[in-house]
Amino acid sequence: MREALLPVMSVAVLVLTAAGIVWRARNKQWVRDAQLGLNAQPRLSLILPVLMVLFAAVMVVLGVGSLEAGFTFGWGYFPLALAALFFVGFIAWIARRPFPLD
Repeated sequence: MREALLPVMSVAVLVLTAAGIVWRARNKQWVRDAQLGLNAQPRLSLILPVLMVLFAAVMVVLGVGSLEAGFTFGWGYFPLALAALFFVGFIAWIARRPFPLD
């Protein structure tokens, strides 16, 4: 039972992350403010996506290592890596949008 907890909780985090991203993407004012914030400090705004990609890579390495060692809870690391990549994709989507004219 305990070894199924990490994969189940990881899938829950993945679903909540996807729902939160969809919820935020529907708010045009929030997306505009986020885009203006990304434009204000372009080099500084790269820190979070780079750290999230590194986090995703570490989660994949931990997942593969756990599965190779014979632990079934290793599957739980892959949804966490995917959630981190969702964040990176959302930030890239905001940054690639046309700049607001108002």
